Amino acid sequence: MKRNSPKKMIKLEGIAASPGIVIGQVFKLTGDVIKVEERDLQPDEISQEIKNFNKALETTKRQLFDLQSQAKTKIGKEGEQIFDAHQMLLEDPVIIKETIDLIKKLAKNADFVYYQVVQKFQKSLEKVDDEFFLGRVADLKDVKRRLIRNIQGGKKMPLSGLTQKAIVVANDLTPSETVLLDKQKVMAFATDRGGKNSHAAIMARSMEIPSVVGTNDISELASSGDTLIIDGINGKAILNPTPSSLNKYLKKRQEYDEETKQLSKLKNLPSRSLDGKDIELSANLDFPDEVTSAINYGARGVGLFRTEYIYLTREQLPALEEEHREYARVAKKVAPHPLIIRTLDIGGDKNPCYIKFPEEENPVLGWRGIRFCLENPKIFKSQLNAILQASVSGNVKILLPMISCLEEVHQAKNIIDQVKGELLSKKIEFNENIEIGIMIEVPSAAIMAEHLAEEVDFLSIGTNDLIQYTLAADRGNQHVANLSKRLPPSVLRIIKNVVDAGHKKGVWVGMCGEMASDPLATLILLGLDLDELSVSPAALPEIKKIIRSISYTDAQKISEKALQMKSSEQIEIYMRNVFYTRFKKKIV
Repeated sequence: MKRNSPKKMIKLEGIAASPGIVIGQVFKLTGDVIKVEERDLQPDEISQEIKNFNKALETTKRQLFDLQSQAKTKIGKEGEQIFDAHQMLLEDPVIIKETIDLIKKLAKNADFVYYQVVQKFQKSLEKVDDEFFLGRVADLKDVKRRLIRNIQGGKKMPLSGLTQKAIVVANDLTPSETVLLDKQKVMAFATDRGGKNSHAAIMARSMEIPSVVGTNDISELASSGDTLIIDGINGKAILNPTPSSLNKYLKKRQEYDEETKQLSKLKNLPSRSLDGKDIELSANLDFPDEVTSAINYGARGVGLFRTEYIYLTREQLPALEEEHREYARVAKKVAPHPLIIRTLDIGGDKNPCYIKFPEEENPVLGWRGIRFCLENPKIFKSQLNAILQASVSGNVKILLPMISCLEEVHQAKNIIDQVKGELLSKKIEFNENIEIGIMIEVPSAAIMAEHLAEEVDFLSIGTNDLIQYTLAADRGNQHVANLSKRLPPSVLRIIKNVVDAGHKKGVWVGMCGEMASDPLATLILLGLDLDELSVSPAALPEIKKIIRSISYTDAQKISEKALQMKSSEQIEIYMRNVFYTRFKKKIV
């Protein structure tokens, strides 16, 4: 009798969505497919069709409420808030009105019309080349499928067939599906689609389910029962591993579990060097749902709260009250530690569908950030009003993005003063002494840092844009990707000059770009005397461990030597050697 030959090992690269190393058997989850067909209505059927649509809306609301209750039980407030977002998408008045109007006008079936209306909104979101907003597309699809299913009177089969511990593999997982995962049975999951900031990924981190997303085709390659390794640290999935790969990951899992145990002990300890130098460790947040995770990782404040999500996930400008509630909720959770709210940074590749942006040859260098806000004072004032009202908590600060010259700072501060005056005249409480800072992410601002520091309360270095503008290399362009180095010597020298300029004027200087989350850069940044590093929540324990493992004096010597080097390659080799010598650990 002929034996079946072992399946070939397949290595898949994806996005590390939730950390952990898991080895187990695949449970393949079939996709949720809906079919929408166009159907003409008779005049006397239109009224009933609208009633069916409204009834389906109510049914969907109840279902989302039930899911929200489960999410709150399993995940806490963070999970509850994810389904708040779903309720908002479902109850969007623009989408509902347009659907009803078109049912009447076109005399077409509700599921077909609703599908067309939502597709238009969905396509506008998909144009935004940003992982966060692609994650919101997944939320919209989830709500769309649920409502259409209810219009059609059908029921989706619940997750079933999973009778023992396994790794779930799917094309994608919606928040509705993720919240129903039984942690006692689901060891990990891997998907073709998704990003690090999708709601499913956030929920996975909250539920502590290791996951890798964005593998492109794992659901096509895997079969139920296959052996699968999930490396949620490096974003890898190894299907049908060889014995040697299996042994390698068994060892890695043991090492990871031990390291995680050690890092968890640092959570409540200060980020202080061996000789007593303190550096604040804060978190970068893309949206409110991440705040719980940041606190759990030991963040002492939020160094960058991006606010674009409020504007890009809807079909109209957010109401002032809604915006105020969002900021106030995060401020309350973070208190007494600081919450630095960056004002609206749309434009470039982030354009709301309801605002007409000009055609630009190079939008990244065009009408974005503070430039957009100064030319749209009504929108800017509304956001500032919401931020100022939230500042009654005493821990809120304002951060202005994309500053390139002194005149922009003066104009922005004048508008802030106008909004303050309006609030005072209405006797609405706010922190009259709220601190105002600027992003240093444009070379002209870095060069003028000393003069800019005289006008503000703090500086925050945004290395992502600073690197691409300094090197004149679009970070999204593969043809010049080789120029976007990890530790460019030119940028490190700029950072040193900005820190020195800020401190000369008695101003606090932080950093909120990706470099702050890079362990290879930590010793250099500590040595450059930055006051704060604002990093991705999951990076907090590792960065804190490095800071607590060296003296500030030694870090200064390391940074001085690194700044004398002439190429990024030299600096990276030097820092890897330093890292291995001091910590006996290789760094990728």
